[in-house]
Amino acid sequence: MLLVADIGNTSTTLGVFEGEKLLESWRVASDKNKSEDEYGIFLKNIVAHKGFSGKIRHAIISSVVLSLTERFKIAIEGYLSVPVIVLSHKINTGIQLDVDNPKEVGGDRIANACAAYSLYQTPAVVVDFGTATTFDVVSNDGIFLGGIISPGIGISAEALSSFTSLLPKLKIVSSGSVIGKNTVDNMLSGVVRGHSAMVEGLVSAIEKELDSRVTLIATGGFSKVLSECLNRQFDYVNPNLTLEGLRIIHSLNQNQVLK
Repeated sequence: MLLVADIGNTSTTLGVFEGEKLLESWRVASDKNKSEDEYGIFLKNIVAHKGFSGKIRHAIISSVVLSLTERFKIAIEGYLSVPVIVLSHKINTGIQLDVDNPKEVGGDRIANACAAYSLYQTPAVVVDFGTATTFDVVSNDGIFLGGIISPGIGISAEALSSFTSLLPKLKIVSSGSVIGKNTVDNMLSGVVRGHSAMVEGLVSAIEKELDSRVTLIATGGFSKVLSECLNRQFDYVNPNLTLEGLRIIHSLNQNQVLK
């Protein structure tokens, strides 16, 4: 079995694969105050709870939080006793990074691009609705062409309530209509429908720049809510795309000694 961990700014998603099958996944807060021992005990407990103790043989980590990268690696190696690959542009990712500085590309975006190329093999744009909303552009021959980073829908909603006196905290749900009849519906229309319009506009601009239609893939927590407001629907909604990418990248590197 393989343990995969995608460490994000807000949350960390963990998964256990047996072959190509995702057996279980968890989402926990990315807590910079926890030690490697606290993470190690947590991992050991959830693995034991699901009956995976002693069955996990390998692990791979993707992280955009530098302070947690080594902490998770030490926790997994120390408490689960398995070797850990840390995803970076230096290992075999199955794709080519055609960008100015490959070191700047987050591991989650590399994993998304790898999964998009491996699973769909068409010119694709992956829209990942996380803390930030990212657009990853992948050619049909496995070249990561670059992309876009914009504030995430959660950040946008939080900014509205944090920097205004009268607007409430907003729970992200579907927006019933464009024209809201109350404050919350006004906010939902602006945040949800505004974000959807941004997605459509940027995807259209990407296709114009590429002079090609792309396969549109969504992942991340708000993909379902956003898709309800889009005129052009996603071709695929894959909430486990990043985990799938980590699995694929691990398979490309498991026989190598990596530092």
